[in-house]
Amino acid sequence: METKIIENKMCTEFRRVFLKYIALRIIKSKPTHGYDIIKTIELHSNGNWIPSAGSIYPILESLESNDLIQCEEIDRKKVYSITSKGVAALDFMTQKRLELINEMSQIINSVIEGNKKTDEIGR
Repeated sequence: METKIIENKMCTEFRRVFLKYIALRIIKSKPTHGYDIIKTIELHSNGNWIPSAGSIYPILESLESNDLIQCEEIDRKKVYSITSKGVAALDFMTQKRLELINEMSQIINSVIEGNKKTDEIGR
């Protein structure tokens, strides 16, 4: 049972790292509100990840305060749309995401394979 709790915490931490990027990507596809972002993530994760409002709205506030998105009230709902600065940031984040994934894969593979570099460190 404790293993499951640890796995859930680790998954939550990994997801949290990508949440800002995912939210920005969703907003770029169409202006939307926070609830739709939550539902989109739930749909695309086959129900495996349902971010809470408590995790989405602070991210939206952060993106807005950095001028990456803008907010407009429509029918008493906050609708978020991406700014040109947000598009540029998303492009940069996309490139960095790919670089980081490749870098992490190399490190993980190296550690799993027991690369000789690890043995040299202990000498």
